[in-house]
Order: sequence, then structure tokens, then C-alpha cells
Amino acid sequence: MNISNPKKRLKRFWGKVDQKHIAEITKFLCGKTVLDMGCGYGTTTSKITELGYDCIGIDYDVNTVETAKNEFPHCKFLVANAEDLPFESNYFDVIILRDALHHFYGEANFKKVQSEILRVAKSTSRIIFFDPNINFVLKTMRKISSHDDEECDFETAKEVMNNFNYQIIHTGFNTVFSLPLSGGYVGINFVPEIKPIQNLILAMENIVEKIIIKTGGGRYLCWRYIIVGETKK
Repeated sequence: MNISNPKKRLKRFWGKVDQKHIAEITKFLCGKTVLDMGCGYGTTTSKITELGYDCIGIDYDVNTVETAKNEFPHCKFLVANAEDLPFESNYFDVIILRDALHHFYGEANFKKVQSEILRVAKSTSRIIFFDPNINFVLKTMRKISSHDDEECDFETAKEVMNNFNYQIIHTGFNTVFSLPLSGGYVGINFVPEIKPIQNLILAMENIVEKIIIKTGGGRYLCWRYIIVGETKK
């Protein structure tokens, strides 16, 4: 993905949406060591590091990792191939694939990726998938914005977690309108840089999300899903 100015994007409304997503992920952290696979520009790694975890962010793109290092010099980032992870076996308590599962699933040799994840994960560990929730709303908006991307829908992701032989302990959906309003990394931002307005949008979204999820509409209306698995006891 060619993003001209990620730092500028993160300082606008997308940055608040980004932090909302990270907050959902960090609810399920455990242990001490965390691997952020497909770390992108490093915001997830940075937050997890600030929370006191020993977190390493990896990405295959050299320029992306350099941007992350420059933006968050207090964090650990590496250029690495998910098919051949440069870590010892049985090392990580938590492995996170945030907006990365669909890339590994559709673009890499996923059998190798899976094998490597299982190798570096501790015998008691968690895996967290946080990925685009493929539904009519998301597909329509991608078509309008001419944004093509790989896909790994919610049902497929659950199968992947089961194939890892991890027990699914949590699933959920979130984000109704803040992401499209922010434009993400590549779209048009419709929200002014006025904090009260941004905070109001997020507060309203939280209310709407609860209603949608309570009525069973999360799979069809939300923009992101989360699946948390842990090793079977």
C-alpha cells in the first residue's frame, strides 16, 4: 500500500480511530512477550510497549519499518518475513495480526506462516486476529473508492484459528462509521481537526455499536472483527 504521508494521517481523525482499534486489541494481552506481525507504521507496537510489554513489531516492507523506527524510536522493529521468523521457538506469549491476516492468507505461503507462528508461540499463548470485516458495506465502499485488497472474512478467520488448534475465547465486531469518515490511510478524511467533534463522533459510534451488536448486526454492519484464541488446556 503506497501511503504518501502516514505521519500526517495518524495525526488526523484516523489516528483516533487507530487508537480505538488498538484499545480493543490490548484488552486481551497476557504474559510479557508480544509479537506484532505486519506492524505497519508501528502504532500498535508503540502502545503495547508503553503498557509495559516486551513487544516486537515486524513488517516485510523496509520503508514501512524505517517510518516506524523514526516515529517510535523507543520501540523494537524488524524487517522480517512471516514465512521465516527470526526468533527462537516457544518465545511469545501473544501474537497479533492486526489488519495483516488477509495479507498473509492471500499473498504469502500461509502454511509456512502458520508453521512459524506456532513455532515461536509459547505452549500457553494467545493469538489475536483483528481484520477487515468483509460484508456488503465494506465491499461497496471499497468499490466506490477503487480500493482493491485481499480478503479473509470472519468465518474463514475462525477456521484458521481452529486449524491452529487454538480455542476461540472471544469474537467481536466494532467500528460503524468512524473509519470511513476518517478515510483510513488512503481515503478522504471528512472530519475536521476539532477535538470536540472527533470525540463526539466516537462517543456516538460507541452507542450505535452496542445497539448493533446487541441486535446481532455486527457481522453485517461493522468494519472490523476480532478473534482471540488461546492454546487448549
